[in-house]
Amino acid sequence: MLGFDPDFGLLALVDDKDQPRRIDLRLTEVRLASRAVLTSIASADGNEIYGVTVEGDVKRLTPAGDWSFDPPFPARWVFPQPNGFLVIAGMRRSQMQLWRIRPTDDEILDSAALPPVTRGLRAQLGDRLYFVVDSGLVGVRTGDLSPLKSVRFDEPVVAMVPTPSGDRLYVALRGSTRVSVVDRYSEVIAGAVALPGPVSELRMDPLGQAILARPARVTDSAWVIRVGGDRVAGTIETSWRNDLPAFAPGPTIATARGNDVVFLDTRTLQDVRTVSGGAKDFWYFFSWNGFRPRSAGLDQPVTFESRDSVMPPDSALIVADSVRLPAPPMRDTSPTMIQPPASYPPSPPRPAGFLVSFAAVLTQQKAHELTAGIAVNGVRPRVVPTQSGSTTIYRVVLGPYGTREEAERIGRDSRRAYWVYEAPR
Repeated sequence: MLGFDPDFGLLALVDDKDQPRRIDLRLTEVRLASRAVLTSIASADGNEIYGVTVEGDVKRLTPAGDWSFDPPFPARWVFPQPNGFLVIAGMRRSQMQLWRIRPTDDEILDSAALPPVTRGLRAQLGDRLYFVVDSGLVGVRTGDLSPLKSVRFDEPVVAMVPTPSGDRLYVALRGSTRVSVVDRYSEVIAGAVALPGPVSELRMDPLGQAILARPARVTDSAWVIRVGGDRVAGTIETSWRNDLPAFAPGPTIATARGNDVVFLDTRTLQDVRTVSGGAKDFWYFFSWNGFRPRSAGLDQPVTFESRDSVMPPDSALIVADSVRLPAPPMRDTSPTMIQPPASYPPSPPRPAGFLVSFAAVLTQQKAHELTAGIAVNGVRPRVVPTQSGSTTIYRVVLGPYGTREEAERIGRDSRRAYWVYEAPR
């Protein structure tokens, strides 16, 4: 799994033939993103998928169209950033070269050179990007590719995971019974977690409360590390697969035991639910409220019974003569006068126009970050807050435009994923 885009309801993934695909939850269909042979496939949002071609070019795949970039020499890895920028890594001779660009522009904004990477391990820690070298970790700041202070270890790194907040990096070393904790701000080893034995893989809780550690010498269990206290909370029974064990809503941990999937309480590590035969499926946990369209019946105008069905026919008789208004005097109705029509036709509805929407997010800060990276003919979108039930959604939009065709043209010119909808009256 590469990621999920809650705005479009798209799941990005790589299938068993190493081809990128999208699952569209709105249209309930699966689409092939590209037939090209790609490596280092990655996505920051589940919508834009990046990969490296066999020639070393960088390819971006979006539902609205594809885009390619030819780096100075063949690329090896790509690192999409949440703010829309892209960091590209390529190996040449005895060093690794990094470039930072803003798709779909071909201009290289920043570049940096690092020692050669010995393994494919890398991790992003907030605005820091770390790589594994012989002596430990080297890294850069993703904003300008300025170098970070290197972190040295006594043994080779075998696994590392960042916290969701991006303040700490947990690093497992070969043969070591401790997991080192690297502090993002001081860029030094700030602590360690003692383990019952060496580990080979780490998985972080999306909430940042716990870590799953795979023992290097055991195949039917895993250790649960409490992030808050940097200690091992216990051992759980599970086989280790690409999808399981995994942190699930609840908060729970989904484990694979034989043919079943068993959910454990994250705090007590006790069984809470079993899905019989669930181990035959692939599991991926994400949160989505759907943003489904309203039912048409909810927007029907309210109607009332006619007055005659409520009041008796002779109800006018109870109105006192003193409160009746005299009829207005009749004016000259000769043929020279233009007779007013019996009823006036309704005024034609004013066109509401069409908006081009690029995103719908739950925080105003994220919406403003997205607007900074979008410009069409020198015009940047604006942030429009709307209400969906009790939730405020911040939409990044351009427009309105007089016709849908004009709005579609603007969306295509943006070279970003978009959709067009009619502006509210």
